[in-house]
Amino acid sequence: MRIASILFCSFVTIELLAAEGEKPVNSRISEVKVFLSGAQVSRTASSTISAGTSAIVFTGLAEGLDPQSIQVTGKGGYSILSVNHRVNYLTESPKKKEMEELQARIKKLEHDYSIENGVQQVWLNEEQLLLKNSAVGGQQNGLTAAQLQAVNDYVRERMKAMKVGWLIQEEKKQAIHQEAEKLRQQLASMQAQAPRPTSEVVVEISSEADVNASFIITYFASSAGWVPAYDLRAKGIGQPIELMMKAQVSNSTGEDWDKVDLSLSSGNPTLSGVMPTMNPWTLYVHQPLRLEEISIRSSRTRNAVGFFGSAPAPASRSDLDDKQEQPATYAWASAITPRTTTVEYSIATPFTIPADGKPHTVGVQSQNIAATYKHYATPKLDKDAFLYARTTGWEDLSLLPGEANVFFEGTFVGQSFLQLDQPKDTLDISLGRDKGVVVERVKRKTTNQKAVVGGKRTVTIGWDLTVRNTKGTAIDLEVRDQYPLSPQSEIEVKLIESGGAIVDDQKGLLTWSQRIEPKAIRKLSFSYEVKHPKDLPVVLE
Repeated sequence: MRIASILFCSFVTIELLAAEGEKPVNSRISEVKVFLSGAQVSRTASSTISAGTSAIVFTGLAEGLDPQSIQVTGKGGYSILSVNHRVNYLTESPKKKEMEELQARIKKLEHDYSIENGVQQVWLNEEQLLLKNSAVGGQQNGLTAAQLQAVNDYVRERMKAMKVGWLIQEEKKQAIHQEAEKLRQQLASMQAQAPRPTSEVVVEISSEADVNASFIITYFASSAGWVPAYDLRAKGIGQPIELMMKAQVSNSTGEDWDKVDLSLSSGNPTLSGVMPTMNPWTLYVHQPLRLEEISIRSSRTRNAVGFFGSAPAPASRSDLDDKQEQPATYAWASAITPRTTTVEYSIATPFTIPADGKPHTVGVQSQNIAATYKHYATPKLDKDAFLYARTTGWEDLSLLPGEANVFFEGTFVGQSFLQLDQPKDTLDISLGRDKGVVVERVKRKTTNQKAVVGGKRTVTIGWDLTVRNTKGTAIDLEVRDQYPLSPQSEIEVKLIESGGAIVDDQKGLLTWSQRIEPKAIRKLSFSYEVKHPKDLPVVLE
């Protein structure tokens, strides 16, 4: 124990000596550049530097910052000799006194609860004792009717008093319990926000005279990032689509970003920037495994699966029902700057994002995109027709792939995903089902003929499609259907009637593009013939 005490005192002395002569300097976060993963934080500070060599310490920095990314620059007649990083594990919570007071109040309430519970137990014990005595008294002989009535009246009144007393104690206990639970939740919230260990940057400085110096400290913290998201609003057919690009920014660095100059970058510094190289590729000869080797490897595979368990199910979005098209005010990007390899979005006004790890919505840009509206139907798969908007010109808006909430005529119609990293000049946005367009698909009975010639069966199948436009405006409708393809040479498939559709022989697709006037009906049809061996069962529809 004496040796341990001497060692502890030695460590404390070393820490005090190390801190001797260091000057703590407060700094504030002035600018944050958030990447898809990680953030570059810039802090500003100012201090008076004495002549000679001195050390200043910038405190309260993010614990998880990358020490290799620290940069210190500034202005003033001084020279920076060295920059070092260390972690401070002794930071106390600024709400330590409040937390101690809460703990004392909770302890007192727990004591009061025990007292009220004891009083309630006294009422319960008296009730049990009274019931036992009244049962014994009722069995005694020699009691007159008046005496027995008096005993019953006494027992009844005491039972009422005990029930009332028990209920009063129960109400007191519940009130104390509820108050204690509120305090426990408040304490838990404070404990969750208690400061973590912080980083400190020690800068050794040399100056020939006393100077007023300013500093800029920048570093990279990995516990932050942003995800692009979109709102697509179509007010009606024939009008452009309003595209609102947003960013879901999260901050888990441990330091709040309070009214900082915020910018978003499409870069990701956590990815390796080293160009891959290709090594020689040597073919190998596949050698079949023996039966015993297959058995051993199968056993190992089963054991491995059993150890690791099944893969987790994908996360589901549960907030779709909460989406409403409500007016909102966003601090839009004041500038969109294409860099050599990335794009940066600078937010116009200072923004605050606490270090709570939750996504915070930041408006990036809002644009109107020209769109043409069309309907789409695949009656074989779905009886409803779908309205979609085809847009162009989005490739010049510096957008990134991301989820999109789609609104049509002020109503939320669903979610989509903007796959903007594909080389396409058009973007199709589904606007949901349109019940004003009715599509029917009926099989022709008259063309279903079966014949057997030379051991082969010939089947002819035809379909009639009917489209009704019940709307008061004309629509452009694309209808798609299909005919089967032959999986093997013994089966022959022939398209007999295409009904004016555009035919894709490689995929067996039929496409009709129709302009349908208001209240009009359009009929489409096609048929195909299949020949196959009569003993070979084939699914033909």
